[in-house]
Amino acid sequence: MKKDELNSKLRDFAKNNISPTLEERNFVSKIYDSIKSVLNDDCIQIGSFPRYTAIRPLHDLDVLYILGKWDKDSHNPLETLTKLNEKIKKEYENPTNYEIEISLQSHSINIIFKEKDEEIFSVDIIPAYIYGKNEFDDDTYKVPEILRQKHGTKRAELYRKLHEEKKDMDWILTDPRGYIEVAKQVNNINKDFRKTVKIIKAWKNSCKTKDSNFKLKSFHIEQVITNYYQNNTSLEIADYIFVFLTNLPFIISSAQIKDRADNEKFIDEYINELTIGQKERIIEARDCILIKLEYFQDQASIDNLLDSCFYRRVCASEKFLFDYNIPVYLDDNYSFQISGYVLPREGGFLPYFLDKIGLIKIDRKIRFRIKGAVPSVDSFKWKVRNDNSSKDPRGEITDNQTKNDHERSQYSGEHYVECYAIKNNVCVARDRQNVKLERV
Repeated sequence: MKKDELNSKLRDFAKNNISPTLEERNFVSKIYDSIKSVLNDDCIQIGSFPRYTAIRPLHDLDVLYILGKWDKDSHNPLETLTKLNEKIKKEYENPTNYEIEISLQSHSINIIFKEKDEEIFSVDIIPAYIYGKNEFDDDTYKVPEILRQKHGTKRAELYRKLHEEKKDMDWILTDPRGYIEVAKQVNNINKDFRKTVKIIKAWKNSCKTKDSNFKLKSFHIEQVITNYYQNNTSLEIADYIFVFLTNLPFIISSAQIKDRADNEKFIDEYINELTIGQKERIIEARDCILIKLEYFQDQASIDNLLDSCFYRRVCASEKFLFDYNIPVYLDDNYSFQISGYVLPREGGFLPYFLDKIGLIKIDRKIRFRIKGAVPSVDSFKWKVRNDNSSKDPRGEITDNQTKNDHERSQYSGEHYVECYAIKNNVCVARDRQNVKLERV
């Protein structure tokens, strides 16, 4: 597919298929306004929703309840939250048709919106103390460590663990206003920023749906992409998505993104806790979507592209163009064809050119070349891929010619040879010759 067409498809999909709908945005705004009326505006909304990087469906919202300035000797908000809990139960006006369930924890208040005992949406009201200022002169905060955990089960587990171990809640520094401001500034420079984040988040969610042990986190994704846009504002959505995916092995190699509020901590420190198997699973998902991208056709849908899958390479030698940071944007101006010339063999076996099916009955030597006019490009790369069931599946990519010149049809099954025309580090054309060995 041409790059402009892919960019257009990605942008349209981000806007029309995964961004929160007007109805969803109005729903969250209505809930937040109802909470502000009880908190006397002493609160701020945090997370991906105010950064405009959330994707549908929306499930939850975190609200910081600002209690004043931090006092290292007095920061147990339970009494304040207890009073607030009673106030909410008495005065809160539910702006929805859902039933609500209000519960008090030691360091938060949870409001769950339900329909027939099914949770539709939840809000956590979390105490926050003003701690300092960021470079934008906005307040930074101290908040209980529950903010590191996702809504629901993770936070309940933390409360239970602290209770069992008779420990106090730790307090951490956070700068939600800074993250909101940076996201705003980056998107003002390049409108593809938020769309890029949403596309990758949608892919991540699909992976998580198919494998609950898929550990890549949304906020981590967003901050990696933020850094890309800050370092290079001139690229387009397809470029940033390709860069993110090709760099994913490095991204998950170790924690490396410092927390805005605390330079001694990393927002991706969870990476250091991942097992080898968990990291391999992320790479398998990455390989699968990049393979889809290499063969993405005009009629293909972005929805199908983001439908996660996991690809385990058949052997160490198997390579793809993305391993060399080469994207595929085909251009008809550089199209070409390759031929497979089957060499003569003793016993009266005459030479011939393979057709598209590439049928061969016995072991033969084959010479692969570009047929006819050779397009004016920077270089050519060749790939030989044998049938998965063969003794040697191969899949290596070599420059100028196939690894073996001539190749031999040694293994039964369906194989292929591909040639790629590379210009300005982009694959602008390719052709495939099938080879099918059926022994008689």
